[in-house]
Amino acid sequence: MWDDASAMGRLTRWLMVLMLLMLIGTGLAWAYNSSRFPVKQVEIQGKLHYTDAKELQEIAKQYMRGNIFRADVNGAGKAFQQLPWIDSVLVRRRLPDTVEIILEERVPLARWQAGGLVDSKGNVFDADIEEKLPLFEGQPNTGRDMAKHYRDFIDILQPSGLKIEKLIYTPRSAWQVILDNGITVRLGRENEIKRLQHFAGAWPGLLAQHGSRLAYVDMRYKDGFSVRYKDAAGSRNE
Repeated sequence: MWDDASAMGRLTRWLMVLMLLMLIGTGLAWAYNSSRFPVKQVEIQGKLHYTDAKELQEIAKQYMRGNIFRADVNGAGKAFQQLPWIDSVLVRRRLPDTVEIILEERVPLARWQAGGLVDSKGNVFDADIEEKLPLFEGQPNTGRDMAKHYRDFIDILQPSGLKIEKLIYTPRSAWQVILDNGITVRLGRENEIKRLQHFAGAWPGLLAQHGSRLAYVDMRYKDGFSVRYKDAAGSRNE
């Protein structure tokens, strides 16, 4: 072997690579345990409207201390994720002395009747705001489906100037829309998009003139719809 120049060359190269890795490992260990490279700056980024800034700073102080290599970015990420308004978190080191915290906040879409809010992705979370929002009444784990239907429904109703005050998804998987003028639109369990489109098409020329008297419009008919009127005392009559 010692007379084999090719083998000696390979051995030399492997030894050099091994020494280089040892040097790198030693350097990293020194940097990790050194009192140098302290965290000097923590940057919190994101469009935040509802999250408490002081709470964010307290979490950052708790986890972003000492040497930047030992800063607990995973622990910080989990702590930020526990905040009700935070949807996603990215915590990363930016050498030599900065930690970036990038936060994405939930966008409130509706109130959940059982308590809390529904975000734009349909997730129900425990928070409250003073803003006026539509109300969702549905079964557990139906928030995403309701959020999608809500967006579809408001697109259909927008040209008519109608707004949704309450969206109901019953235990029997039937849809009902309560408009901001007090009218309930019953859409049933199937073809709810087409049925609401039919309602929106009939609203300007046929239904709007009776809008103040209507209690509900039932769109669950194959070739038409039925209505119920309020009486003078506000109760409902056919």
